[in-house]
Amino acid sequence: MSMLLQLIKLTKSLMPHITPHQQLDEAYLSESADIYDLEHRMRELDQRSRLDAHGLAYRLHLS
Repeated sequence: MSMLLQLIKLTKSLMPHITPHQQLDEAYLSESADIYDLEHRMRELDQRSRLDAHGLAYRLHLS
């Protein structure tokens, strides 16, 4: 087994309480009240992922 794979397994075993973003996003979407709320939430997540890709999300949360 490669060192990187071992490191990943070790990291996951030490932090089992951390939930992946995809699961958090799915839970957030599943709480939608109706189709309009679902669409709104989907746009929010899409915007966040675009900002994350450009490294801007963190800076926006600080202001």
